[in-house]
Formats: sequence, C-alpha cells, structure tokens
Amino acid sequence: MSKAQLKSRDAPNETVEKILVAAEVEFSERGFDGAGMKAISARADVSQALLHYHFGNKDRLYDEVIERRSDMINSERRTLLAAVDPDAPDALDGILAALFRPPLGPSGGQHAYARIFSNLVVGRERERALVRRCYDPTARTFIEAICRATPGTDQATAAMAYTLSLGALIAVIGRDGRVERLMGRDDIQTQDQILAQLVRFTKGGVLALTGTG
Repeated sequence: MSKAQLKSRDAPNETVEKILVAAEVEFSERGFDGAGMKAISARADVSQALLHYHFGNKDRLYDEVIERRSDMINSERRTLLAAVDPDAPDALDGILAALFRPPLGPSGGQHAYARIFSNLVVGRERERALVRRCYDPTARTFIEAICRATPGTDQATAAMAYTLSLGALIAVIGRDGRVERLMGRDDIQTQDQILAQLVRFTKGGVLALTGTG
C-alpha cells in the first residue's frame, strides 16, 4: 500500500485508487489551479463529500497524487539500479536506463503524469517541496552511482550530469508526437526506441561533463 493510501483514513484500496487516478488526469489536463474538487469527484464517480472526507482539500490531494506516482517510479528505479554492476564497463548505460525507463513506462503514468512530471521541475514552491520530499532521496542514489561509474567525478559534477539528463527526459516524456513530426515520421516511436536514444545522448553528455569520455 502506498503512502497516499495509508494517509487517506484507511479508505478501501479501490476507492483511493479510483480517486487518485481521476485526480491525476484532472491535474494533468487543467493544472493545479484549474482543477476542481467537484470535477475530480465527478471523474472518479464518487461524491464530493467522500472526496473531502478522504483527502481534505485540493492541496493534500495533489500531494498524494505526486506521492503515489513517485513511489511507483522510484521503486522501479531502485530495483533496476540495484541490478546494475557499478564496476562493469557499461555501468553508466545501465544507470541511465534505470533512471529513464520507469517514467517512460507504465510506472510513469503515460501521458497524464508526464505533464505533471514536467511541471514539477519548473513549478512553484509547492512543486519544489514535493520534488525535495518525493524525488531527492532517490536522486542522490543515482548521483552516487554516476560518481562510481565515472571514476574521479565529484558529487557536484555528477549532480549536474543527473540534472541535465532529466532535462533530456522531460523533452520527450510527453510523447506528443512533436519529435516524430520533426523527424518526418508518421508513427510514434516505441518506449524502447526513445530509451535507447536517451541513453546514448545523455551518456555522451555525462562523459563529456565528467571528463571521462
């Protein structure tokens, strides 16, 4: 059970899940300011009174949407990272793949959470606080892994490499077809195709930044 489910007055798992999924879509489509509790309750097919009972207000519901999805993303990231041999020649490839694959796949919530994920990086203090709480601990683990995979790299340089790699991810995570349009393609690239290109591109940048290329 996620942190959001534990905090929602022990609501039945299916009820909490239904509300959080509906809220994620509503926040994605309308943003935090545009999303309303009435619209979320209608999308979830629950009464507004029930929504307020379990989540209190929109701020708390938004927080729990982020916590739910970040739990999924970071859990998969840690699992994939744990499987990478940090001393292998291709360790950096594995680290970057572990960073990118979860948000591009089912754990990342596809189109709905992609918009929210992008806004978290450039958001207001609410979003910055959520990033600190929900993403920074796992980020530090990846920064340490980058340091080990690129001997001689200090934490500050690895942190910048990590941050710039996330920027590349945000550019394609929306899967809105723009990249393919610019490429002159009619079909949307698969997750594996995007992942392979992301890893190749960011690996080159990381190696150049750390001076280990």
